[in-house]
Amino acid sequence: MTKDPYRYFRIEARELLEGLGASVLDLEKTPSDRDVIGRLLRLAHTLKGASRVVKLAAIAQHAHAIEDVLAPFRETRAPVPQADLDRLLQLVDGIGARIASIDPASEPEKAIP
Repeated sequence: MTKDPYRYFRIEARELLEGLGASVLDLEKTPSDRDVIGRLLRLAHTLKGASRVVKLAAIAQHAHAIEDVLAPFRETRAPVPQADLDRLLQLVDGIGARIASIDPASEPEKAIP
């Protein structure tokens, strides 16, 4: 049996992804809520770091892109435009797809010699 190098990462990443998705939906309801923006920035930053530790650059890049979208709204009361909210949803979906792609259940079973 081979050791799964992403086992703990997947657990953390799924939790962070769930938080990101819920927070983007919260932000759609109140697009100028600085608390939600701060939460999204923290979740994205945590996911970015965890992804870099396990060398999953695509997930880290998506998390960084979330930070880039939200950074201008960190210190302002300006609402996040719908185009940026749509971009955030795309990024969260992309992260979800990449996390799913490292699921060992999706890999073909190897024959035992």
